[in-house]
Amino acid sequence: MYRLLEHTADMGIEARARRLDALFVQAARGLLDILFGTPCPGRGRQNLALQVEACDREELLVAWLSELLFVVQQRGFRPSGLTIDAVNAGHLGATLCGAFAPEEAAPLREVKAVTYHRLSVVETEDGWKARVFLDL
Repeated sequence: MYRLLEHTADMGIEARARRLDALFVQAARGLLDILFGTPCPGRGRQNLALQVEACDREELLVAWLSELLFVVQQRGFRPSGLTIDAVNAGHLGATLCGAFAPEEAAPLREVKAVTYHRLSVVETEDGWKARVFLDL
């Protein structure tokens, strides 16, 4: 589950999940919701592998969402699904399913960057919780 958070010129994502991999999926879904407004249709069956490295989980979340943002905005990839293949404190491997379709990948909102403002990834009694803000 995720929810969108409003902040002056930014928008945030607060994600919750029982497992760390599911947390990163929910955060990505939040970003895609901000970009496109609705779930991407299941068209296109190209797979795109992504790998990101970082010092800790917070940095990993920023790197993951930044890479996803780059793939959508700069490469014109329109994801219709994603899977986290591996995640730990310093590495994330994921597979995106979708299509390179620049005309369909045009976002509804322009996201400039994933920020470190109020960034958190914490383990709770119920699983995991993350908060991240995007510069619009």
